[in-house]
Amino acid sequence: MLSFISSSSLARLAVLILTLPICVLGIEVYCHFSVRYGATTYYFLKNAAFSDPTNAVFGDSHVMATSRIPGFSFYGWAGEQPEELNTLVHYLYDATKPGKIILQADPQWLGKYHQTREKFVTRRNLISRRFPSVLSSAYYWETLRPNLVASSYDVAQQFISSAFADEISPLRLRAMKRWAELYDSHPDFNWTWLPADERADLTQLRVSEQNPRADFVTSTSATEFEEAISRLVARGATICLFRTPVTQEYLQMTASIPDSHFAEFDHYIHEIAHRFNLRYVDFSALPRTFDDSAFANSDHLLDRESSAVWPLVARACFDG
Repeated sequence: MLSFISSSSLARLAVLILTLPICVLGIEVYCHFSVRYGATTYYFLKNAAFSDPTNAVFGDSHVMATSRIPGFSFYGWAGEQPEELNTLVHYLYDATKPGKIILQADPQWLGKYHQTREKFVTRRNLISRRFPSVLSSAYYWETLRPNLVASSYDVAQQFISSAFADEISPLRLRAMKRWAELYDSHPDFNWTWLPADERADLTQLRVSEQNPRADFVTSTSATEFEEAISRLVARGATICLFRTPVTQEYLQMTASIPDSHFAEFDHYIHEIAHRFNLRYVDFSALPRTFDDSAFANSDHLLDRESSAVWPLVARACFDG
């Protein structure tokens, strides 16, 4: 009898041992191929884990995670902060030697609108590159159950949050909603579709949000930004700083808004380039015209324009 019980227990244990890896594999496959994992959050994490970071472009929503330069991986996240950049640099290059690196050199790295933003690119959310299973990411685990039950859990960032809407005027809110409706419903939309007064209003809002905060030079964010660059340099990277395109109206407003720190940032980023002996490329130096019809809003190029511009950036950075 004891022998029978022992054999039965061993059989159940064997089934459990065999079933567990099958379940884990099933979950892994589900997380890779289910439409519930099609959001940009998951794409960014998988791109960071499974792409070759040797030659790379880093930044925020002007970069995103779709490569637009042959041989380069893109590691950009909407609203990415210097702390997240530094986390990525350690994550990608602690075990990999960097080659050619293009780093977005825009003032919004240290903009006011980051002060209340939650960080997404964290060690716990990133997928382990040593054991590259999506289940090593806390973000995947935390969203697994809602996705499995096909809940209405929304992982996409909203263009206008209700809290933010309370802080802006009804006229400006209408302009923002009008932009969103046009952008979403017309594949050939560009910035000139909005009336000049609405473009000016939304540009002023954007410039005010991205205005570097008063203490940015001595902030922990600036320290993290410089640490990321220092580590890349120490690891042997060839780094190019690139100022991404904005409209002429955006540029003009950076000098006219109250308490502007854009000029201070320009001095800061050039000092960084000098200190680390890095090439700095401004979008105005590229062989391309950037009128309003090239933009989706005051500081984001249309997708087709981005695809044409980034190879020009690579040539300006590394072939000159």
